[in-house]
Amino acid sequence: MKKISAALAVVLVCAGPAGAAKPPPKPGKPNNNLTIKASATTVTFGRTVTITGTTKGMPAGTTVELQQNPYPYSGFKPTTKSAVVDPAGNYSIAAVQPQMHTQYKVVAKTSPPTESATVFVRVRLSVKFNVSDSTPKKGAFVRFSGTVAPAHDGKPVLIQKKTATGYKTVARTTLVDNGTTSSKYSKRVRIRSRSTYRVVVQSGDQDHDNGTSRSRTLRVH
Repeated sequence: MKKISAALAVVLVCAGPAGAAKPPPKPGKPNNNLTIKASATTVTFGRTVTITGTTKGMPAGTTVELQQNPYPYSGFKPTTKSAVVDPAGNYSIAAVQPQMHTQYKVVAKTSPPTESATVFVRVRLSVKFNVSDSTPKKGAFVRFSGTVAPAHDGKPVLIQKKTATGYKTVARTTLVDNGTTSSKYSKRVRIRSRSTYRVVVQSGDQDHDNGTSRSRTLRVH
């Protein structure tokens, strides 16, 4: 009788508890019937992209959900944005604003769900550039200042002057605190002749690319 009980116990242990949860399904593979494209592969922080694509064999009105996987790429999660397939089999999701380098994919609410491949959108720093005087006297100092978003306190700021062979760095400074959403910089530069300048901020990290301001021409009088 003891031998029978022992054998029965082994069977019960191997079978596991009644009603045990099933393992989660394996993630779906990209389906060629659902494509994805971004309107730009690199954007300045604060700007948006439009995600578009085509479908095959999906009825008009099918919901397409946008998912994102931002740096450090720990996994895709749903966003609040979606679209529906139009009668021509297309979809479009506007005003998508990546905060840092981000992978995107879409999932169509079919049965089972249909996943697209991924697209990658890089994000460069946004650099604002102001001068205290755009028409200084020859030899006068002009203050170059501005803000950079998102905040990157301590990163290098390069003030560059346009030459016949390209831009050349003529002064340097670093970003300082300007709150939680941006950093700021300020540097006095002596101006000796009419020249065109720009400001480059080096990101120095893996979540954003370097940022470059618009150029400004200073006219000496």
